[in-house]
Amino acid sequence: MSGYQGRLGLFEVLEVTKEIKKLINGKADADIISQAAKKEGMKTILMDGFFKVASGMTTLEEVLRVTKSEFV
Repeated sequence: MSGYQGRLGLFEVLEVTKEIKKLINGKADADIISQAAKKEGMKTILMDGFFKVASGMTTLEEVLRVTKSEFV
């Protein structure tokens, strides 16, 4: 009786705002677009995972495993 029941998704959604559209149309580097999106409030998949860890929905180890993050 250990482990998880069901599945839980981690999500990252990029809203294409006027500024993001301008960067995409101008063929901006992906890092520039990502930085602009974060400034506009986009939450990364890793941030979504951290929120779910803080809410007790999953563990830090699981979030780091599925996002291939190397913070540990």
